[in-house]
Amino acid sequence: MSIFWDWKASIAPVICVIIFYLLQRKIDFWSNLIWFVIGFLALSFSLSWIFSLSFGIFIFQCLLLAAIKPAIDVWKETKREYSDVIFSMSSDYFVCLCPENSDYKGYAMNPMGYKKRFPMADIVSVQRDGKTLLIALKEKIIRPRELRGDEIEMILTYLKKNKAAVLAAVETKIIRKEEDRVYWVKLIVIAVPCVLAGLSQYFWADNGRNTRVTILIIVAALFLGIVLLKITNIASRHKDN
Repeated sequence: MSIFWDWKASIAPVICVIIFYLLQRKIDFWSNLIWFVIGFLALSFSLSWIFSLSFGIFIFQCLLLAAIKPAIDVWKETKREYSDVIFSMSSDYFVCLCPENSDYKGYAMNPMGYKKRFPMADIVSVQRDGKTLLIALKEKIIRPRELRGDEIEMILTYLKKNKAAVLAAVETKIIRKEEDRVYWVKLIVIAVPCVLAGLSQYFWADNGRNTRVTILIIVAALFLGIVLLKITNIASRHKDN
C-alpha cells in the first residue's frame, strides 16, 4: 500500500532491491551479511537525505520488496508437482530442465517445455556450485533447474560410479570466470547508465516532460555506457595479461 500510495517516492527502493538481487547472485549474502547491512543503512540514509524521502518508509519498502521473491519461491516449492520428470540419466544422455538466459519468462509459464537432452560424451566437468549443479559441456555451460539437494547427490553418485573422470575435472573458478566477466560487464555497462538516466530524468527533467533535458540525459547515458564498456574491456585485457 505504501508503494502505490506514493509511487514516485518508491522508485528508489525498487531500484535498490533490484540491484541487491543482481549482486547477491554473485556475492554470497550470508557470508557478507554485516557488509550488506552496513551498506544498506548507509545507502538508505544517503538516498533519504538526497531525495527527501522518509528514512523509515524507505527501509520498510526495501525489506518488504526483498521478501517477495523468497515468499514466491516457498509457495512454488509447496505447489511443485513431483510427478513430472525433472531429470533422467543414462549411459548415452543426460536430460534436465535448462532454459537459456533469455528464456526465463517462457520457463516460468511452462517449465517442462524446456526439458533438453545432452549427450553424456559432451560432458567435460560436473560439480556442485552452491545449491545448484554446474555442468561444463564441450560448447557451453548449463545449470539444470529445479534440482533438490538429494537429486544433485543422486546425480553425483551416478557419475562417480560410471563417469568419475568428469567430477570436478575443471575447477569451478575457471568455468565461472567468463560467466562472471560477462555478468559484471552487463551490470556495469547497462544497469548503471539506465539507473542514473532514470533517476536524472525523474528529478531533473520533470519526469520526461522537459524534452531537451531528457534528450541530453539519454545521450549522456549512451556515452557513459560506451565509456564503461571501453574501461571494462581494458581492465579485462590487463587482468588476463
